[in-house]
Amino acid sequence: MRTRREFLGAAAAGLVAASQPFANAQTAAQPGHDFPLEDYHVHLNTMTLEQVIARSRETGVKYGLLEHLGTKENEYPIMLSNDKELLDWIAKLKDQGVYIGAQAEWIDWVPCFSQEVLSRLDYILTDSWTVRDANGKRIKAFSAGYDPGDDPEAFMKWYVDWIVEILERTPLDIWSHPMWVTRKFSTQLEKMWTEERMRRVVMTCKTTNTAVEIDSSVRLPTMPFLRMAKEEGVKFSFGASSQGVRVNPIDWSINTARDLGLAKKDMFQPAPKGRKPVQIRKLRA
Repeated sequence: MRTRREFLGAAAAGLVAASQPFANAQTAAQPGHDFPLEDYHVHLNTMTLEQVIARSRETGVKYGLLEHLGTKENEYPIMLSNDKELLDWIAKLKDQGVYIGAQAEWIDWVPCFSQEVLSRLDYILTDSWTVRDANGKRIKAFSAGYDPGDDPEAFMKWYVDWIVEILERTPLDIWSHPMWVTRKFSTQLEKMWTEERMRRVVMTCKTTNTAVEIDSSVRLPTMPFLRMAKEEGVKFSFGASSQGVRVNPIDWSINTARDLGLAKKDMFQPAPKGRKPVQIRKLRA
């Protein structure tokens, strides 16, 4: 089965952000903006922690590292599924100058962990790429085996419901790969994401206090979505979904934030312990 890492590697092949070699990948700290340079979406995979730390020194970007988190039913090479596994991940990154994060999978991951251990993470991120199939089973929407049907309107009706369900039922810090749709409908993305659908998701991010990732890997969300989110006071984070070959640059994220007029006050920062989403959110049943 194709993994998210394999999918992103293929999808990004035509993008500048993913085509630069590791040694030349951008993003040196630059003047002319009032926001921190932080990338919260880096997976180690074949890359070492030492490489990420060295890259941070070169670019001036502080990185947040992720490992997948959830039940073993989710098919990934590493899946943190209990307190001990999560504590080992936290210990590996502690005091290394990086943010300690996790990428949650599906909507059934919370009971796998104690609230106390989850709250030791700096943040939890998720996307909406793992969906329900016709039988209600989880399936990766980027996989060859996924069939979204032929009707983009029917797809979007339940897909937006699914995004809202994820945001309301799980204690998240960041929604990643925002506005992404399955490849079959990607050329219709802006038409499918109507103002009504964008507003519904933006307002859900606002009420759940979930930040929106400005994603250099898929170059989303669109500017109308971003403007709407900014007007509602939603926070933003940067990410390039580095998958273990190199630390990808976040140029697109930075340039988009400049165009949007973002400042430090608009950017996500990890909540202090005691104020983590898992500690304060009243989750939808």
